Amino acid sequence: MRLMTADAPHPTPSWDDAPATLWRTSAGLCIFIVLYGLLISLWFMTATSLIAGLLPGPAAATVLMLFSFASALLALELVLRALHGRGLIALTGPGALFWPQLLRVALHALPVVVVLSLLPLPDALTPVRHLDLAPWLALLPLALAGVAVQIAAEEFLFRGYLQSRLQARFRHPVLWLGLPALFFGLLHFDPAGGDNAPWFVLYATLFGLVTGDLTARSGSLGPAMALHFLNNCIALTVTSFPDGLGGLSLWHLPVRPDDPALQAVIPLELGATLVLWLAARVAIRR
Repeated sequence: MRLMTADAPHPTPSWDDAPATLWRTSAGLCIFIVLYGLLISLWFMTATSLIAGLLPGPAAATVLMLFSFASALLALELVLRALHGRGLIALTGPGALFWPQLLRVALHALPVVVVLSLLPLPDALTPVRHLDLAPWLALLPLALAGVAVQIAAEEFLFRGYLQSRLQARFRHPVLWLGLPALFFGLLHFDPAGGDNAPWFVLYATLFGLVTGDLTARSGSLGPAMALHFLNNCIALTVTSFPDGLGGLSLWHLPVRPDDPALQAVIPLELGATLVLWLAARVAIRR
């Protein structure tokens, strides 16, 4: 299946330094990395003890990590103001597109996500209960807010900024679609995954291609953010690994990320991503 067509909309957003200069994009990314490093260090220094005093250990670790992505949002806001004379809101695309498309994709993708999450897993991956229902529900609003911050940071950076900058500079989608997706995938490399780590990178790269394609086709970040939010909600609040990101989850997988048993479900995860992409494509065509 082709991810792109010749009649894709203009980059989201449009840039006034056309063609978007590579030096300005490179400088923006370098400044972002420095600012992000400083801000996230400050976040962990100031927020760790506070959150640990309010929440139980596993939940505190997950909340701390999810809301640390606010550091990325602030760093990107500062870069945009300094180098491009605009703020984060400009990266979403027109509001008249963003909100209707976000809602339509969410409504189309939600039933698919529910069905996919109910499919039976191999016996070796049968989830075990982590949180009772009452504390899980009590933590759910905080969890959803944290997921929203996390996916917003990733979508603003990779699709809203990097992809749109490259799309304004280059015509070939291998460059403006493929490179941001590859960077997104590589940042999901985790040595703790062992032999499964390359598969996690492949999955994240495919997800980056899917969300990048939806952004280019729709002209806003709405579809990508809706799909990303639903995907991560399942992965972080319903069934997750028993690690630092699993503290808010209702269920835990009885394995670690490096367990060979996970390789049996990787093709299913890749296929599910394509199914969600197709559902989102239907939504944005209406």
